[in-house]
Amino acid sequence: MVGTRLHARVALWFALLAACEGCWSYRPIETDKPSFERQVLTKEKDNVQVSVAVLTAEQSKQYFGLPLEAEGVQAVWLKVTNRNDYGLYIVPLSTDPNYFSAYEVAFMNHRLLSPQSNRAMDEFLQDSRIRLRVQPHETRSGFLFTNRSEGTKYVNIEMVHDMGAIRDGFFFQLPNGKFDYEQARRRPDPAASPRDYSIGELRRMVENLPCCTTDEKGSRNGDPLNFILVGTEDDVLGALTRQGWDPTHVLAGTTAWKTFSAFVKRGTYRHAPVSPLYVFGRSQNIAMQKARRTIHQRNHLRLWRANFTCQGKPVWIGQISRDIGIRFAPNAPFFVTHKIDPDVDDARNYLAQDLLASEYLYGIAFAKGAPQASIEHPAANLTGDPYFSDGLRAVMLISSRPVPEDHIELLKWEPPR
Repeated sequence: MVGTRLHARVALWFALLAACEGCWSYRPIETDKPSFERQVLTKEKDNVQVSVAVLTAEQSKQYFGLPLEAEGVQAVWLKVTNRNDYGLYIVPLSTDPNYFSAYEVAFMNHRLLSPQSNRAMDEFLQDSRIRLRVQPHETRSGFLFTNRSEGTKYVNIEMVHDMGAIRDGFFFQLPNGKFDYEQARRRPDPAASPRDYSIGELRRMVENLPCCTTDEKGSRNGDPLNFILVGTEDDVLGALTRQGWDPTHVLAGTTAWKTFSAFVKRGTYRHAPVSPLYVFGRSQNIAMQKARRTIHQRNHLRLWRANFTCQGKPVWIGQISRDIGIRFAPNAPFFVTHKIDPDVDDARNYLAQDLLASEYLYGIAFAKGAPQASIEHPAANLTGDPYFSDGLRAVMLISSRPVPEDHIELLKWEPPR
């Protein structure tokens, strides 16, 4: 009797498996020309051609038949053509220290009671991954599975061989969120035909730029404008993104709620919005932040494009400070605001070190122009936070290509204090 019941249960189990397998089966879309190929970036270095594309959520779902980004996974397509007489080994750890394996991504998407479909999923993702060994005069292509980024993504590629390593980076702007810099692009440029200056003339222009941010009316000074970047928007965003800076979301109802939720739970929110500050009568063009342990703590910066260029490249005036906590502020939009570290020079110097580490800095100097204030007699920003400063601005020149350390020019304008 017991054996009969057991056999009946086993039969029922297999019937359920068969029924469920028929309800859903894994069939990825196969195409000779996937849509992501239209956004491929290609570079060549040391007889190695590298092509990279970052798939959108929709493209991932089309290609893999799975909602990868819903699980925090972002697929990066990679193609490597090795024209050398020696082999290469791709190092995925340099692209993302916490990358996902193909089987791991498949397992995230397994369905209950669908063993055949789950095996098909395992096989497809495993076949789709890039093989890390590239033989002499061979081309390899396939996917790396990285952690999801929003707004911007810097894809670092490193390949090692018997005689050393080959490194290069690719910067992408991603259409997967609403960010400050996207909103600012809808505004007209500061000048249709900006005046261009040499490096030698730049110092005078930097020293005569506004000292501080202001409120919308321009009637009250706020945080000090304590650094300058010279470079295209892509170069600036690329160097910052490589160092872990994230663009900030536009301040809106949904992002305000996410900020509040992170505040209550003492969590983090990598793209938490920042309030608008004003220079040249307009709010920031770009805002970025480097989130820390909780939303209470972060480094954040704002950039405004100036109405002149230097050696044909845009000039950006910036404000950076370090948030060290939350405090009540009756004049803040939601009655709470971040408290800044009063030593704003430390935040400025942190950014200079960060951009030096990015390998995309080719020149640095210090110039006057920011407000000078002592610890004993500090200045204050718009929400009343005190700050002190030596009054210097870090001026940093950003390259489109990696720069060796011995090629970085130290301009002797003002000695940092």
